[in-house]
Amino acid sequence: MSFPEFQHIYHLHFIISPGLALVVGIAAGLFVLYTLTLAIYSIYFSPLRKIPGPKLWIAFPILRHLAEFSGNMDRQIRAFHETYGEVVRLADDEVSFTTAKAWSDIHGHGHRQLPKVLQFEKDDSQILQSNDFDHARYRKALSPAFSEKALRDQEPLMKVHIDLLIEKLKDVAASESRADMVQWYNLTTFDLIGDLAFGEPFRGLIDQKIHHWIANIFLLVKLGPVVRAARTYPLLTELFGLFLPRDLRQSRETQNEFSRSIVTNRIHNEAQHGRGDFMDSMLKHKDDKDALTFKELVANATVLIIAGSETTATLLSGVTYWLLKTPLALKKVTEEVRSQFQSEQEIDFIHASSRLPYMLACLDEGLRRYPPVPTGIRRITLPDGPSIIAGVELPPNTKVAVHQSAAYWTDRNFYNAKSFHPERWLAPAKEDPASPFYNDNRSVLQPFHLGPRNCIGKNLAYNEMRLILARILWNFDIELCAESEGWAERQKSRTLWEKPPLWCRLKARKVE
Repeated sequence: MSFPEFQHIYHLHFIISPGLALVVGIAAGLFVLYTLTLAIYSIYFSPLRKIPGPKLWIAFPILRHLAEFSGNMDRQIRAFHETYGEVVRLADDEVSFTTAKAWSDIHGHGHRQLPKVLQFEKDDSQILQSNDFDHARYRKALSPAFSEKALRDQEPLMKVHIDLLIEKLKDVAASESRADMVQWYNLTTFDLIGDLAFGEPFRGLIDQKIHHWIANIFLLVKLGPVVRAARTYPLLTELFGLFLPRDLRQSRETQNEFSRSIVTNRIHNEAQHGRGDFMDSMLKHKDDKDALTFKELVANATVLIIAGSETTATLLSGVTYWLLKTPLALKKVTEEVRSQFQSEQEIDFIHASSRLPYMLACLDEGLRRYPPVPTGIRRITLPDGPSIIAGVELPPNTKVAVHQSAAYWTDRNFYNAKSFHPERWLAPAKEDPASPFYNDNRSVLQPFHLGPRNCIGKNLAYNEMRLILARILWNFDIELCAESEGWAERQKSRTLWEKPPLWCRLKARKVE
């Protein structure tokens, strides 16, 4: 017998060894027993057992991760709320809500803050994940950049980028080509916020492509479901690391290096000092004991880029789609914009707010019908005793959230919730008991959140949205292309919406 033949027989014997087979069988049996025991405990003996919810999801968490991988998790959670009501148990240690009271109990003032459920490793250097002390420091440093005066001072800078957007769209209209409004909104808001955060735009509108730094951020966001699954099943962390492409493993460091580089350039560019942007605000008290470190400057500037651009572009995409799907609303808002101004130059922050109530209602309805973050931002109940959330007593260390799209799209909170009705946000609907929208639970709409950790850039975002939408409605007649029918309804989501192109035809308006 040759050595290779002997080796083959030896390995075959090893593989089918009765002892090994027994060990494998016992291990598999123990795993199944452990899984079933956990499932039975979760369904019948958990402190949350009386809260209704999908039993298979509760018993086998892998089903939730599979739904998230496929982009269908939020769709399924919406369906669960339709089936089980305003309070739904999603896991052995997690409960989802769709009420305004839950918003205040989870995120509001007047009680101890509930800690966040972290998607990635904890990073106290940036405002979204920081502890309470550092969070207060960051808000203090950033607040001057979001004051009423600062927003007025930033308006000319914003106008430069919006002017360029209109110019580019006029070129598209003249060529009779179709326009992907998702792309155009993204290019504009990233350029605008890049200028405010780092002192330089990303040249998206000029080059007509997404900057590599932005593309990397979206790539890292898409890794979120994998990271969350790996935390539930630690073995997956090792397996994931083995198969992760090298360039993807390096993308986060590349991201950080680019951020450090542009922050360094902004700090040392004396010509940009005093321009009133985000970096000016963060550097204003650089000699104080609470001054931000370089690492904190980089981390928070990066967060502001994403929070101040992607969400605004998403809302503009959504409200554009729903206006095009609702011809009466589109006609009314277009007539309002064009009748309230004698010239395009009159459209500014102040007048876009005071003269365009219906357009503002369209934006609010857009935030409801297409929230930029469709999921829930989870918190954990405090570890030292039970918590009361929306009248429900929960044990310590329970994950809780208001699931935004589930809360905004249910008829329990809004009349005819699946349709687009800007009228629900106007005074007559709020004041007239005969209005079908009178009993709408408007306080459940909190796309910028509430409490001490609400979005610091809310007013900036509204100013961006008002100016951009008003300028587009002033300049163009818009039609939805056939290939974008059902654009919003068929979308998947993984923390953020996975937006396909929103193809539209633009026709430049002839102004007399």
